[in-house]
Amino acid sequence: MSSSLNTPFPLEMLERITQHPENYRLLEKIPLTIEGVDTHFPIILNPPRDGEKTYSVVFLDTETTGMDPLKCKIIELGMVKATYSIDRNILLTVDKYYDEFEDPKEAIPKEISELTNITDEMVAGKSFDDEMVAHFLSGKPLIIAHNASFDRPFFEKRFSSLSNLFWACSLKEIPWKKLGFSSAKLEFINLVQGYFYEAHRAYVDCLALLWIMYLLPNAFSELLVSARTKTAKISVKGNTFKFNDKLREKGFRFDGTGDKSWYRFYSDLGEANKVKEVLEQTYKDGPTNFEVIIKEFDAKTRYKL
Repeated sequence: MSSSLNTPFPLEMLERITQHPENYRLLEKIPLTIEGVDTHFPIILNPPRDGEKTYSVVFLDTETTGMDPLKCKIIELGMVKATYSIDRNILLTVDKYYDEFEDPKEAIPKEISELTNITDEMVAGKSFDDEMVAHFLSGKPLIIAHNASFDRPFFEKRFSSLSNLFWACSLKEIPWKKLGFSSAKLEFINLVQGYFYEAHRAYVDCLALLWIMYLLPNAFSELLVSARTKTAKISVKGNTFKFNDKLREKGFRFDGTGDKSWYRFYSDLGEANKVKEVLEQTYKDGPTNFEVIIKEFDAKTRYKL
């Protein structure tokens, strides 16, 4: 978040704003992030109805020493637990939170400290309470992260006994462009809605995501439907040089870091099988030319390392 958003409101501009309000937009700090709000739980967002079915959801975010979960470590874990209506697909209450630091036993890179404002002194000697984290996630709530393919591998490396939970990704599983947003960045979406917050701290980022899911129940509903839906990943491995352009046109992406394959996710297994058949019948030349592999995923298996 730019430093200009952290400066006091320019009261000296009130006269100009009053004269020409069409030239200005007002930003409000996300109410859930105001100091002292988190001392009173539960926070009611929507009144529950008698007899409706409810379930728990946990908004989770990590701050880490780097991007590689195999080499880097979590230095801050933030989680916010909420209750939502299964019948209405809307958030009802904010119930509790967890936010702690952990000492990575190595120096935090300078660029990470500049981004997160987390220093070696802040994490020194601190560690996550494994029992408390496990208790927080008891009942197997749906875990929502704004980049689950980043957060889940880090989380499961640190908490290996909690690797069988349900995950959803608000970054990838919500059609933000279809909903009218040119960017899926959490800060941007909040700004469009008229809100700001101090980004890149795990607990605050969780609250910012929860707030958007509250403000945009249609986005939250899209995410819940996606979490309940099985998806299929098509991987194309081998000699694809002659039709790389066609794969790109069909929406495939190239993974040059792992098994060097082209891949794409489909929400319908039947559609994935049809694409596999077309690829093999159109481009395959011999038994070992290339291989098309389909793998199914659900909320328990998506975004695992």
